[in-house]
Amino acid sequence: MNAGSPEPQEVPIDVLPPVPKDAYGTQPATQSDVPPPPFAGLRTFYHPASGVVILGLDWLIFGADVVTSFLALPLLCILSFIITFPVLYIIQTKWSKDTAGPALGKAFLGAFLVALPFPITGTMLGAAVLMLAGLPHHPVEMVKKLASQGNTPK
Repeated sequence: MNAGSPEPQEVPIDVLPPVPKDAYGTQPATQSDVPPPPFAGLRTFYHPASGVVILGLDWLIFGADVVTSFLALPLLCILSFIITFPVLYIIQTKWSKDTAGPALGKAFLGAFLVALPFPITGTMLGAAVLMLAGLPHHPVEMVKKLASQGNTPK
């Protein structure tokens, strides 16, 4: 060492205290600002959106009883299955966070129900879909449930 240079000094390291959880609202600073999927806390067999898709597509395809030709009926059944299956699979994997196996099974069952050649909306099958998806049986209750989901405190 040179006689003219000062001796090295130890520099203190400042450690910051942990950031309180309420400083950034409900999310810590490390999480991204991606909103949670709809009905994220609800645990039902089907995601509510899957129930809406099953009953909605079934009602659109077979609800009006427009099918008068026996040749068009098998085509509509196959087409409704092909349309419904990927939609339900995507909803179950993305929003309900199901793994591939359960999502495939739920998508197959839902697509099979939609592909039945009669409307299931007013039957026991339709009631089962409502219960499995956690959907209320009355439209006013559904609007209240959706409105309360949007107004939950963060």
